[in-house]
Amino acid sequence: MRTIRVLGLLACVLLFSSLAEARVVTVRDTLDYTDNVGNGYFFLPPDVTMDHSPYFRMSLEDWDWTHVVKGMVPADANGIQSASLTITAWDVDTEEGEVDIIYANGVRLGTLQGMAPGQERVWTTTVFNLPPSLLQELWRDGEITIFMDIDHDVVGDRVDIGTSTLAVNYTAPGAEAQPDVAVYRFWSPVLSGHFYTISEQERDVLISQWPDVWTYEGGAYLAFSTAANTSLRPIYRFWSGHSHFYTISEQERDVLIRDFPAVWTYEGVAFYAYPEGLQPDNGKPVYRFWSASLSKHFYTISEDEKQTIIDQYSYVWQLEGVAWYAHTGEIKTHDWPSTF
Repeated sequence: MRTIRVLGLLACVLLFSSLAEARVVTVRDTLDYTDNVGNGYFFLPPDVTMDHSPYFRMSLEDWDWTHVVKGMVPADANGIQSASLTITAWDVDTEEGEVDIIYANGVRLGTLQGMAPGQERVWTTTVFNLPPSLLQELWRDGEITIFMDIDHDVVGDRVDIGTSTLAVNYTAPGAEAQPDVAVYRFWSPVLSGHFYTISEQERDVLISQWPDVWTYEGGAYLAFSTAANTSLRPIYRFWSGHSHFYTISEQERDVLIRDFPAVWTYEGVAFYAYPEGLQPDNGKPVYRFWSASLSKHFYTISEDEKQTIIDQYSYVWQLEGVAWYAHTGEIKTHDWPSTF
């Protein structure tokens, strides 16, 4: 479960007079098939037959799930501005009379979006905005239970649920912290790998003393030199003798320190960035790739560069997903060299 904790209302009605000076942070909790085990959930796993039991649920096979959202919020949070529930579903046959009703804590939110006329068995996405009464309960209880009444008052129609995402926009006084450092990027044709640093001293040493080893590629993106707000997390840096490794995961950090001290030397915190789920609206994903042939990782915030690697260098690099979130901004753009 990709759960991000959140605060809620401090009172029945949120006063909006001070919102112009407040920051709004979006927090998301997504449930999918990885949450099925032990929870009695029926989110559709990949690579299964979509129109068969147990995930293709029929009328009288209604089920519910719970979004838990508490803790891990800014210490100065003072209320929820809004919250929404997004559900992806497959084969909602509203053209044939299917009506799938969604409730939150017993409050009817509406029905799942159906397919367009003439289409058969496609995915649809439905977004429900939570009313103020549910925001109060979200604050009070730190969780909300979703119930799906499948094919209400009819027998025969069925539906699959892929994901359910609860997004909560909560407010806190003061402006959003702004990134204060650039992450500089180097390429080494000698080591066949990249290096990233926010240190201007490290940057200048490599440029002046090691030009035959390291080619300077400029500022990759913007990050933070300190934990400027409680949503930021440290990016840990390791060195193995031929490559650097960066991770936002404390678990990965601890495994390398405990189990692989002969391979990886821990060099401390490289900079601070946002974990997935706590990123601001203007945060951009930094993607992480792994090369088994090179035994190296590669990181990029560039969507074009990510797609180029996937399209042209998939035999070398495999996309592992989003490493963390950072910012683009007033940094020089690049036509990245073909160094993959």
